Amino acid sequence: MKTAQKVLFTDLDGTLLDDEKQISGENRKCIEQAVAMGHKVVLSSGRAAQSVYKQVRKLGLDRQGCYAIAFNGAVVMQCDTGEPLYELGLEPELVRYLFREAGKAGIHCQTYQDGYTLAERQSEVLEYYDRSTQGVSKVVPDVCKILTTRPPKVLLADLAHSGKLEEFRKTHEEKLTGKAEATFSCPEYLEYLPPGVNKGYALVWLCDYLHIPRANSVAAGDEANDLSMIRAAGVGAAMVNGVEALKAEADYITQADNNHDGLAEILRRFILEEI
Repeated sequence: MKTAQKVLFTDLDGTLLDDEKQISGENRKCIEQAVAMGHKVVLSSGRAAQSVYKQVRKLGLDRQGCYAIAFNGAVVMQCDTGEPLYELGLEPELVRYLFREAGKAGIHCQTYQDGYTLAERQSEVLEYYDRSTQGVSKVVPDVCKILTTRPPKVLLADLAHSGKLEEFRKTHEEKLTGKAEATFSCPEYLEYLPPGVNKGYALVWLCDYLHIPRANSVAAGDEANDLSMIRAAGVGAAMVNGVEALKAEADYITQADNNHDGLAEILRRFILEEI
């Protein structure tokens, strides 16, 4: 009897990737095996589309019938062409508001267009972001003046863990309700997305597009921005190195962390069914 097609939605940082931002041989082998069996493996990240696509190519998923999610669900793309199936963006006045208020609070702020990360000043934060995501940034006097499209997200960053991001989120929560979705992709990054958009939204959309029942989907993650995806999937799996809020709602918590093939453990148990 033919095995029902399944789909794994996997986060990158802290899940598929180890702390050195590498893909282990075991994770790679299990992904290749799942794809060979006819299942789908969808990279689902808060990273920019170009950064996600680099990982797509590393895994050999840049082929017809493969898909990836970027910008925390604001973009779903076809992996054979890199072109979006859909892309959603923030209203220009909201982008301007976030840049202005972040500047007042002394918080780094950036957005995205045409494959570039856009910021209004060079900083240690921007350099760190480029290194960790293999991105390319541009510093311009006024980001909003050069935007020609609605950007998929605005990211605020604080590497010092000073509490500024949580304070900013709370201060502006009422003002931004219904206008933007706020999420933490890690303690250092507070991200604003179009209203209602998150990884869970993208998971539901793509399952419907592919005519794969959500009951046949598995989501794997480690951070707060993976919570919507964990909730939406048939099986929500949290990495043992994940945040407590995510593990509290997961159907399964790995024994191995992201440095010891935790994603391969999820693949074997729920996709390959070796355990």
